[in-house]
Amino acid sequence: MVFNLSNNKKVILPYIYFFAFCLSLGKVAQADSFVVGVEDLNYYPYFDFPADNSSFTRALLDQFAKDNGHQITYRILPIKQFPKWLYEENIDFKFPDNERWQEINNIHHLTIFYSDEVVEMTAGTLVLAKNNNKDAASIKTIGTVAGFHPTLWLDKIAQGQVILFEDASPTILVQYLINGLIDGLVINLAVANNELEKLHKNEKIVFSNQIEQEIYSYKLSTVKYPEILKQFNQWQVKRQKYIEELKAEFGISAVEPKAVE
Repeated sequence: MVFNLSNNKKVILPYIYFFAFCLSLGKVAQADSFVVGVEDLNYYPYFDFPADNSSFTRALLDQFAKDNGHQITYRILPIKQFPKWLYEENIDFKFPDNERWQEINNIHHLTIFYSDEVVEMTAGTLVLAKNNNKDAASIKTIGTVAGFHPTLWLDKIAQGQVILFEDASPTILVQYLINGLIDGLVINLAVANNELEKLHKNEKIVFSNQIEQEIYSYKLSTVKYPEILKQFNQWQVKRQKYIEELKAEFGISAVEPKAVE
């Protein structure tokens, strides 16, 4: 059979263009590029983007992107502007996030979408193990990361019953606790344990069992791409074994609430 291109090009060319267009769409769908806003903070093992170090968050999100044909870049943003990221910064997603952090800060009344929980956390007060039997009334000074909100202590701080010390470095805060400069510390236990290891200290830090605790979680959030969050949720279910292995690798499994109940 002889095909005469010149006689049929008016018929064929539109199909060629359409086919090429479909191929281009497929390539775009497999190569979506997203910007994730992350904190300007060394909070290892959860994240340490300023130093460009490996961390649980980077490993998790990089693997999600790889498995789903996306490209992710991370934009390091100041913690004190954390509530404003989704409407003041040119980002597609925010991590970590949680509904309760936005309840009083969503002044633009954005519709914010949240993923399922990525990792569970305990909001409590860290103390030296030898002081674990002391009650809340014995806590006169607490420390936390600058930009964090020690929600369980805000009333007592406002009333002047407790003095708050802030520092951008978890290392400094752990040293304050070890040296008795503060009575309690409001950061994550895995982070505190990492700092103890770096400092080569034999002290043991624990959540006080005499002081109120709450359970919350890290989530991925967006105002632009709820469909990608659905994909992320499905991926978390599918890759549950991988995620649990990742938590164990970074020392997070041991401090998740379900592990210490």
